[in-house]
Amino acid sequence: MITLNGHRVTPTIFPDKTSQVWKLDKAAICEDGNRVRWEFENEGEFLQLAQLKTFLDLHCKFDTSLELPYLPYARQDKEVTNETTFAFYTFAELLNHLNFSKVFVFDPHNVELTKRLIDRVDITMPDIGKIVKWAGDATPVYPDAGAAKRYVAITKALYCEKVRDQSTGEITGLKVKGKVQKKSYIIIDDICDGGRTFIEVAKKLYAAGAKEVHLYVSHGIFSKGLEPLRDAGIKRIFTRKGEVK
Repeated sequence: MITLNGHRVTPTIFPDKTSQVWKLDKAAICEDGNRVRWEFENEGEFLQLAQLKTFLDLHCKFDTSLELPYLPYARQDKEVTNETTFAFYTFAELLNHLNFSKVFVFDPHNVELTKRLIDRVDITMPDIGKIVKWAGDATPVYPDAGAAKRYVAITKALYCEKVRDQSTGEITGLKVKGKVQKKSYIIIDDICDGGRTFIEVAKKLYAAGAKEVHLYVSHGIFSKGLEPLRDAGIKRIFTRKGEVK
């Protein structure tokens, strides 16, 4: 979904499945600068975003910024080789061509690469202290060393070491680093897709004596639904938008 200064932009979809962004609400256009927000739902929205930016460049005298809470393709961040392509590089190049005055991103998967590839990017990270309070002062647990590095560490946080078979995506081993006590914990990471990693972490925590396990992810895809996470004993689930019921 794309909005312009809080007003939803609804494109016309033609019979041949192409789109046209036109007939914008005049009240949506600001004379002193525009802010576009793209809540990613599918990649076809990118062309609509490009049409909107072209329109604003032609008809407005002031800068237009982009708010991109979820950065698509950010997980496709490995080196491009003759055998594989990783779309983050392509996406960043196309986005830069739109020449937004600022691109606001929340908790991208690869922070350093995002800074390097996207022009005029402004990155905001989650407030770990606030997340901990949401879960009743539960102790943070990072599912891997990468998550532990990406967030501001706080006292008594635990983290896990995991081994994954890259050909299948299966986790072949997981170890919690630190002493687990009979108390509440909250797993913290950026993205939950199917949730296999978090299920395995929850199992390890409960096996080691944890009282309750909760989960925070900035971006909840939940491609397999919430039930597998609930079945693993994860009590409360939070995203950047709040608690998921």
